[in-house]
Amino acid sequence: MPKPKGMITAVKAKELNDNWTNLRADANETAAGKPDNRSSWYSLEDMENFLKQIKEDNSNVNGVRFYLGVETTEEDKKGLTTIFMVPTKDDGKGNNQDIPEADGMDRGAVGVPPNQGYPN
Repeated sequence: MPKPKGMITAVKAKELNDNWTNLRADANETAAGKPDNRSSWYSLEDMENFLKQIKEDNSNVNGVRFYLGVETTEEDKKGLTTIFMVPTKDDGKGNNQDIPEADGMDRGAVGVPPNQGYPN
């Protein structure tokens, strides 16, 4: 099996996490009014099923884009950061474009505690 493009080392993952902590954590926590969520976890089964589902539902799917979002509730109007995924397609010009009518995926489990950085 070929190695996926974009693989990074554990050292690089730690560097990226530390950069986020140093450059973004304060602003996020100020906006949330509390320690914000730092990660989302998805089971392999759910990820594999999501990929199968978007391939079945969208004949032109070519990838997945990850977005940051904020999950709010009636009790928590500021919410916590989440990561959601949407399928993409080639726009015919070599660009990866979201498929706006396609279902995405959210509801990953938060880190423990939510503001725990890498490694969790």
